[in-house]
Amino acid sequence: MTRRMIGLLTGLTIVSATVFVSVVLTRGDATSSDGAVIVQAQASQPKAVETKWQDLLPPGPAPKDPFHELTPDQRFDIETIAWVRSLNEDQLKIEQNQQSIQDAKTYQEQFKQAGLDVDQLLKDYAIWDREVLRRSQEVNTGLNGKSVRLAGYLLPLNFSEDGNTEFLLVPYVGACIHVPPPPPNQIVYVTLPKKKIVRDLYTAVWIHGRMLTKTASKELFLIDGSSDISVGYHIDATGYEPYIEQPAQ
Repeated sequence: MTRRMIGLLTGLTIVSATVFVSVVLTRGDATSSDGAVIVQAQASQPKAVETKWQDLLPPGPAPKDPFHELTPDQRFDIETIAWVRSLNEDQLKIEQNQQSIQDAKTYQEQFKQAGLDVDQLLKDYAIWDREVLRRSQEVNTGLNGKSVRLAGYLLPLNFSEDGNTEFLLVPYVGACIHVPPPPPNQIVYVTLPKKKIVRDLYTAVWIHGRMLTKTASKELFLIDGSSDISVGYHIDATGYEPYIEQPAQ
């Protein structure tokens, strides 16, 4: 067996961390493509503050990845070491695993010669990963009750020809279906004031409304079943408007 460990540790990082996709967009017309009139903010309502996905993360510095100074080859090698250490007695005897077991011994010696303590690196990584996971469950309580304007991609909880009022707002295309869901503090449960007919997955919109730091689990219905999605926020939307992508400069 070759280096099957690739991605096991870094995969945890990808799931724990948030992927941000930058799209330059401008405000659309006051009427959406499905004919729904956008609810305009009234003078009596608090002005919506434009909010970014980074603002939804909990305050404070993000923990530092203990592998950040390792080369790509060293990250790959330490993953192999960690994988071999995870094998049980029977798995250590499997012929297909022998090459990886031998490679792990070689890599560990290379780390030692480079003055790097593999045991400490793996211990620090486990602590870092737990902290990343903990922070992914936390929200920015300073946003609770605020009137916000947040850009993202609408994903209906359940498709209906008559339209939907319940959606998930996510920061990038593919979230929750084609790739694992973002952490809860990067998913917003959105309720619209009137039904919106969705013709495509991941409709790009600006959402206006009152933000609540309200953790919950929402059932997302898929073609092949359903999935429970943990969310950290709820926007009771007063309206929405479409993205219009600007041409590249």
